[in-house]
Amino acid sequence: MQAIIKHWKSCKELRKTLSSNKKEIDNVKNLYWYDINIQIAASFLGFLKVFLWRIKKIFDFSKKIAQRPRTDIYEHDEVYQHENPKNYGAESIYYKPLPKVHPKYPNPSIWNCKTLKSSAWFENDDWCRLLEKNAEIIKEEFFSSKDQCTTHPGDKLLAENGKWSSIVLIGTKGINQDVAKYFPKTMAILEEMPICKTFGFVAFSKFSPGTHIKTHTGASNLRLRYHLGIDTPEPDFVKIRVGEKTKPWTQNKCIVFDDSYDHEVFHNGKKDRIVLIVDLWHPELSIDEISILQTPVFSKFGKV
Repeated sequence: MQAIIKHWKSCKELRKTLSSNKKEIDNVKNLYWYDINIQIAASFLGFLKVFLWRIKKIFDFSKKIAQRPRTDIYEHDEVYQHENPKNYGAESIYYKPLPKVHPKYPNPSIWNCKTLKSSAWFENDDWCRLLEKNAEIIKEEFFSSKDQCTTHPGDKLLAENGKWSSIVLIGTKGINQDVAKYFPKTMAILEEMPICKTFGFVAFSKFSPGTHIKTHTGASNLRLRYHLGIDTPEPDFVKIRVGEKTKPWTQNKCIVFDDSYDHEVFHNGKKDRIVLIVDLWHPELSIDEISILQTPVFSKFGKV
C-alpha cells in the first residue's frame, strides 16, 4: 500500500509538471511509460490502471505459491525481455514485457518517445571531441582510483560469460558523491556536457575476457550513449553490435549510438576492456522539452 500511495503522489507531481508548461513540447506529449502515454500515466485513469495491475500481480503470485511454477508464460520468440534489466536495482510498480522487434527499429524498455527520429549509430560530434581531447586525463584518474569497480547491476541478467563491472559516477540517484570525489577532473569535464541525468547515467564499464552481454535494449530513447575508450587493447576481438552494425572500441576514441536499439557485446580477447559511458540528451529534443524531462519527478516515477 505504501508503494501505491507513493505512486499516487508521483502522478500528482507529474500532472502538475506537465500542465504548468504551455510551450511546444510535442516529444514530451508523445512519451510513453511502458505502454501508457505519459499524460494518461499522470492522470487518475493511469493511476487506476497501475493499481489494478498491481493487485492482479499480487493475486497471481498468491496462486502460484500452491501451483507448479510455469515457465511457458511467454514464448521466447514473442517476448524480448520478460523483466526489465535496466532498472538498476529499483523495482518498478508496473511493467510490461517487451515485444521483440527487428534490430533496425528502436525498442526502449521503459521510456519511449514515439516522435523522436533516431538511428542506431551516430557520427562523432563536438561532445566526442571534448571527451577525446581529455581522454588521457580521464584515463589517469581511472587508474589512480585503483579500480573501484563493483559488479554491474546488469551482470546477473545479461552477462552469459565473464564479468561485467562498473564505477558509477552519476546514477539513478544523481551524482555518486562517494565515488565522484576520486574523479574531480573527470567530473569537471562532465559539467560542460548535457548529461541526461533523469534517464541515463555516467559510469566506467569494465568487461573481463570472455564476456558476452546478451541482446537487450536500453530503458529510454531520450538519450544517446557515448563510449570513450579508456583501455581497449584488443579492438579486433572486443566489439559491440547496435542494430545491424558492429563496431570495435578504439583507445582514446568515442563511439556514439542509441542504446534503445537492440545491442550486444562480444569479448573474445584476453585482456580487460574499459570504457567511460556518458549518456547525453537526444539531439532531437528541444531546450523546452529537456527542461521538463530533467525535473526530478521523472527520475523517481514508477519506482517502488
